[in-house]
Amino acid sequence: MIYSKFCFRISLLLLLPMLFGGCGLAKLARIQGEGDLAVVEATLEGNIGTLENLSKIGSKNLIVKTARAYSSYAGFIEDKMEEAEIAGDYETAEDMRARAIDLYIRSEEYALKALAKSDKTFSEVRTVDLAALEKSLQKLKKKDIEPLFWTAYSIARGISLQKDDPMQVIDLARVELMMGRVLELDETFYFGSAHLFYSVYYGDRAVSIGGDPEKAKEHIAHVDRINNGKFLMSKFYLARYYAYPKQDVRLFKQSLQEVLDAPADIYPGEEAATSLAKARAKRLLDQVDDLFDPEMEEGDTE
Repeated sequence: MIYSKFCFRISLLLLLPMLFGGCGLAKLARIQGEGDLAVVEATLEGNIGTLENLSKIGSKNLIVKTARAYSSYAGFIEDKMEEAEIAGDYETAEDMRARAIDLYIRSEEYALKALAKSDKTFSEVRTVDLAALEKSLQKLKKKDIEPLFWTAYSIARGISLQKDDPMQVIDLARVELMMGRVLELDETFYFGSAHLFYSVYYGDRAVSIGGDPEKAKEHIAHVDRINNGKFLMSKFYLARYYAYPKQDVRLFKQSLQEVLDAPADIYPGEEAATSLAKARAKRLLDQVDDLFDPEMEEGDTE
């Protein structure tokens, strides 16, 4: 049995350079620079299984890449869910919701597997008491930031898709602790996305239960600072999590139009993120009449 496992490990190590040299995983490695979202989605879908098999070697790097791939692909499924909701196809929307939740669960499992290599406490991140979790978080170093971020991100997205389940929402406090630690370790990680988490955290809730659009706006401003204004998703978030809660129709339209008008190569090497921001901005802008009082004048706020 031990010999068999050893042979399997050696076989994978020998295959690794060949697989990464193949068209699929080579594309996956360059996927951030791909501006065609259909290609991005197909590449993710077609290579997750291979990446998952490679992660069995036990390499922390490959395990984290698998977690990231699952979360990234889940984002495309969420987009399909929203498109179905807008079209009134609620059966398809629910199917896509369930599929996205499952993908985020898979992402969480892999991210936690990588994080547990630094501290076994993270293998029980959903059940360990908050004090113990906070203590373990403080032990993490900058090298742990990637699995920490994808753990927090996948849990947060799963919660967002299951807002009616109090057993899910209760874990938001754990996510906040983890994202707070990401900010402490490196606020610039992955475009400053921990700041985007807080823009949703404060911008997607009523003031009566802790919402604060102004705090959401502050976090979005940090993302713009980090990326020199080139990361267009921040403008999408400004429209969705600041202008919409404030019912500022002028800023809402302006922010989304700026995304649509920006050149495709505004952020060289990050064309996938730019294309995704443009697709989501168009979909949100098309809903303006449903989100705002049609009698509201440009520049008015409620």
